[in-house]
Amino acid sequence: MTSTQERSSTAPARRNRSDRRSGTESIAGRAPRVDLLPAEVYVERRQRAATRRAWLGVVVAGAAVVLATVGAVAHQMATAASLTAAQAETTTLLSQQQRYADLRATERDTELLESAREVGGSTEVDWDATLGGIRNVLPADLSISGMTIASANVTEPFGQAADAGGAPRAATLTLTAKSTTIPSVPDWTTRLSGLTGYLDSSISSISYDEDRAEYTSVIALELDARAYDGKYGKDTER
Repeated sequence: MTSTQERSSTAPARRNRSDRRSGTESIAGRAPRVDLLPAEVYVERRQRAATRRAWLGVVVAGAAVVLATVGAVAHQMATAASLTAAQAETTTLLSQQQRYADLRATERDTELLESAREVGGSTEVDWDATLGGIRNVLPADLSISGMTIASANVTEPFGQAADAGGAPRAATLTLTAKSTTIPSVPDWTTRLSGLTGYLDSSISSISYDEDRAEYTSVIALELDARAYDGKYGKDTER
């Protein structure tokens, strides 16, 4: 009876020693850690970190505002400098224009006069060439005793023949010629067709003077725009 109780009492003691041994072996090799700080310290640390991040954001935003302000000021200064330069250039140009105002007025008046002369001379016939050409083709026994000229001008249109089917007339010369023979007159009108600006010619009348033994002929010579001299044209050298 006694031996049985001893074995049963020693069994729990062995189990307790075994449990302590296994618990000691499970934490072997680990660094001992004991956190004695209160939770308020960790809260304060988190609040400080959040505060630092907030201030960092404020600093970054402030730096961005400063950079933007500096850029705006620099742009404004550059714009003001450009405006000042443009105003100075405008003032210089105005002073130069005032300086040469009389010259510009003279140039405008000259251009106006040239334009007026061009318009006024646009219907001017080259009479030197025309009359010279008439004399050059004049037969030896034919002389001109009279001449009437009607030509176009810039203010009134030149009268045209009712049956005119070709180019419009620019001038009409009515020539009075005297000759000893009638054949000289038709031959002369044929020669007139070689004149510059020749449009048409016709013999309106022929009369004979017995006392002088000569014929008097009236010839109408028509000229077109090719007879203009064009000396006041735009393409003419002045």
